[in-house]
Amino acid sequence: WALSAVLFTALIAGFGPRVIPFLAVQAVFGLSLLEVVNYLEHYGLVRRREASGRYERVAPRHSWNSNHVASNLLLYHLERHSDHHANPTRRYQALRHFDEAPQLPCGYGTMMVLAYLTPIWRRVMDPRVLAHYGGDVTLANLHPRTRERYLARYGATDPQSAVA
Repeated sequence: WALSAVLFTALIAGFGPRVIPFLAVQAVFGLSLLEVVNYLEHYGLVRRREASGRYERVAPRHSWNSNHVASNLLLYHLERHSDHHANPTRRYQALRHFDEAPQLPCGYGTMMVLAYLTPIWRRVMDPRVLAHYGGDVTLANLHPRTRERYLARYGATDPQSAVA
């Protein structure tokens, strides 16, 4: 944040206040890209909480990968996200593909567009999430507001409500 503040201050000082709307649009666009990439990298996936209260160790199965050559070159292997999580100190040039990591059907560019088109996104990704969890939708990370609808759609019962 500090570097952005310095950059924005320098740009305003250099170009005057007329640059502020452009900086605001750029900031919103940048934040939107960050959030949509975070969304598509983790959609439907969950790390289980252990009996100790801590979450299980991060593994390749906890984030989506996309092994597409052009995107990987342009995005510095960002699409090998699973290796980044499992091995955070590994340099981006050395990030590896994991067969056990869930795979996105397309590169990040296409997936970002789909993420903004929610019905299409769900049509493409929900079956992949379900397949990743062996057909057990109760294992997926479901938004509380839509949880019951997904459970009903896939004929599952909520283990949390069965306990109550």
